[in-house]
Amino acid sequence: MFKITEDILTFLKRYPITTLMVGICTVLMIMITFMGGYNRKTILQLGAYDRQLVDEGQVWRLLTCAFGHMSYFHFFLNMPCILFLSRPLEQILGSKKFFLSYILMSVFATLMVHLFSDYPIPLAGSSGVGYGLLGMYIYLFFRHGNQFSSYDKRFIMMFTLLGFVVTFLIPEISLTGHIGGFVGGILLSPFLFNKTKDLNDRMSG
Repeated sequence: MFKITEDILTFLKRYPITTLMVGICTVLMIMITFMGGYNRKTILQLGAYDRQLVDEGQVWRLLTCAFGHMSYFHFFLNMPCILFLSRPLEQILGSKKFFLSYILMSVFATLMVHLFSDYPIPLAGSSGVGYGLLGMYIYLFFRHGNQFSSYDKRFIMMFTLLGFVVTFLIPEISLTGHIGGFVGGILLSPFLFNKTKDLNDRMSG
């Protein structure tokens, strides 16, 4: 389910939204390199979340912050996760519904930070939506568990557990953003998958 077997051209054709999201993050990483690297000024210029700026009306930062990152390590940690987690869900949902769900989870995760956290520095990163994707898998496994292999279910359960362990152990990680994204993915899932009758056919199509 999570193993990439396609060549590049097939991958681009089959997963256009996954490619687009990773591509946007990559372009922003390259741009920030030419702007002087990761610092408060550059990440804000490229759309990072900041409580005061959002309160002043720059609400678009609730979305744009999901495409920037805080450091090169942050970028290279998140991108493989988004790449591997997005593909099967884009195949199940179709590109249009997956695009909508990706945007909604991005905004929801940042909105939870804005409402329930007082994050002291500008915030950027796609980990909120990454946890949202994990939330969607958890929903699917509980609702349609018989259509997934035991290996895939164990992989996601361990991935989710490890993700939250890291969230609690590493300082300055936005716990609210991660939990908010995870909860958002679960809450959104019934509206996305309620008419999905045979997930295996979707994934093999």
